[in-house]
Amino acid sequence: MDVSGFGALDRNVQQAVRNGLYRALESAFTECGIRWDDEWDGTYHEDRGDGLFVLVPATVPNARVVSALPHVLVGELRRQNAVLPPGGAIRLRAAITSGEVLNDGNGVMGDGLVLAFRLLDCAALRDELRRRPGELALIVSDRFYRDVIDNDPACDPLSYRRVDVAVKEVRDTAWITRPDHPPAVAAPKRSWFARPVLRRLRWSLPALVVLLAAPVSCDALLATPVPTPPCPDPVQLNVLTSAEKADVVGALAVDFEDASRSFEDAGGCKQADVHVAVGPSERSVAALGRGWPDGDVAALSPEPHVWLPDTSWEVAETRQVLAAGGRDDVVLVDRGPVAHSPLVLGVTPDRARERVFQWHDLAAFRPLGPVDAADSGAGLAAAAALAHAALGVTALGGPTLGGPDVVRRLREAALRTARDPVDPCPAAGVAVLGSEKAVRDLTCLKPLYPAGGTLDLDHPFVEVRRTDRPNARREAVAGAFHAFLVDGPAQAVLRQAGFRDRGWVVAPHDDIRPKPPPELALTVDAAGVRAAWEAARALTRVVVAVDGTDRAAVFADRLTALVGEHGDVRRMTYAPADLPRVVERAVGEHGADHTVVVVVGGTPPAATTQPAVSAAQVTVLGVGFTDRPCTAADQLGAFQASYRGGCYTEPDVDRAVDRVAEGLWGAHG
Repeated sequence: MDVSGFGALDRNVQQAVRNGLYRALESAFTECGIRWDDEWDGTYHEDRGDGLFVLVPATVPNARVVSALPHVLVGELRRQNAVLPPGGAIRLRAAITSGEVLNDGNGVMGDGLVLAFRLLDCAALRDELRRRPGELALIVSDRFYRDVIDNDPACDPLSYRRVDVAVKEVRDTAWITRPDHPPAVAAPKRSWFARPVLRRLRWSLPALVVLLAAPVSCDALLATPVPTPPCPDPVQLNVLTSAEKADVVGALAVDFEDASRSFEDAGGCKQADVHVAVGPSERSVAALGRGWPDGDVAALSPEPHVWLPDTSWEVAETRQVLAAGGRDDVVLVDRGPVAHSPLVLGVTPDRARERVFQWHDLAAFRPLGPVDAADSGAGLAAAAALAHAALGVTALGGPTLGGPDVVRRLREAALRTARDPVDPCPAAGVAVLGSEKAVRDLTCLKPLYPAGGTLDLDHPFVEVRRTDRPNARREAVAGAFHAFLVDGPAQAVLRQAGFRDRGWVVAPHDDIRPKPPPELALTVDAAGVRAAWEAARALTRVVVAVDGTDRAAVFADRLTALVGEHGDVRRMTYAPADLPRVVERAVGEHGADHTVVVVVGGTPPAATTQPAVSAAQVTVLGVGFTDRPCTAADQLGAFQASYRGGCYTEPDVDRAVDRVAEGLWGAHG
């Protein structure tokens, strides 16, 4: 059995639907006297995400499965649907077959099980549930109908209608019924005692041989049409999408599979099996840039033939990775946007009265929700916007994201964002920097649009072609999938899901501006922004060792504030004579996972002792406020020569903090 439209639901509703389905099934099986468990002496069931299959033991009469269970299940589904969220009603397609099943230790297999899945996927059953309301559409195999249902009035055989099924290798007859909607017009009653008797003809061996040897003549004599050839296997189309579009792309993929039956020369055969997987942005870029090899990325998704990231920046980043690796066997064909979603600020209703905001005023909206540039294109855009707000530049990447002052300001911007997911609704002080679609989904927040323009998540459609393995049929299906997504019905589905369509049209909504916002003129180097932002928001553990002077104490206070809630600072004071052993003491008291920042406010003593801690264990940053504290003859210089890190001579406390910030959070520090 399979829940219709499951992929179009958001994840919270999906969970509610799954819970309701299992409650309904357990109650229905129990009421019908069929044990609901996962053991071989009772029922055996396996979960399939949006449905499941159930094996009923041979000790249960087949007639009971169809005469009682579907009707009880309808009542239980109605009971569950009454308490499910709006739009989350369970509508179930179900198929029943019978046969031998083998358990080989890795799972179960059998011809009847394969047939059940083929029947469940047939167009006739999908159309039945689509064209009429209700909770359950049931299909049974022709043999099950003839052997079980047609011989038992309790199974209500007249409520079934015959349909033709053509799914993969199966081309057969099946029977559909609606336990929740009996036929509107009752069929004429017939006497069960007047059933015509089918005589079993006795064939002699020679006659049988002749008939088998002359099938064409037999077909001609009986006026039986020559069977149509079986459908070819559909093309497997693997689609890798962002989390932002996962639900709507999954639903549209199902519709596309159904629509592929009407392709030119399809002959009613399904032309595509679409597999949709969700890939984090940075991992997807890295895997595509390496040509999607086997190994650690295999668990992410099958090798994609279509990629639907959030932004064109990710496509440019992947092309750079491919070029740097000298790969010409992977070609990305960007067919342009399938949707748009501008970057907005989600705020509580009281702040929404401000209507607009300026990028440089983002500090007034702290704290912000988490911004993860590695997870999604939306997170990448948010990180770019925060960097723009902090630095005031319009080209992000390379030199603009390096240097002491820049790194410190990026760290301060990162401190305004949460590291971990937060629930934004109960917290009046939380703002969310994200796509218009995501903010619309957070019904407790209202969108604010930046006055100076914003960034666009343009959701490109990218074909991933392998020049060493060309596949014209798959490329044709990928092109058809693109045409399907940019056509009117699919664009309407995207609008209903909260995106703007290719023409920037958005579904009417009280809080969403119909007019497209102006675009911010910002050049984004995706790899540079990712590296700088992830370094700036890193969880940092620091031991600050100070010599007791005032300037050293002020420095320690400012560095502690800069680490903030994104890390841990331990402070220790040492006497000047103890400076040679300060790193050893810091590691002994606080562990080697802390960076040791040694601050010398006065005149440091000469280097008298070689470091006692292994250089591989710790990073040391030395800061001296006097002349030449980092020379080889001084203790800070000895630390620099022995450990990872650096040594800075800065008489000004603020500049010294900037230099250490670069060492702690610089993308290449």
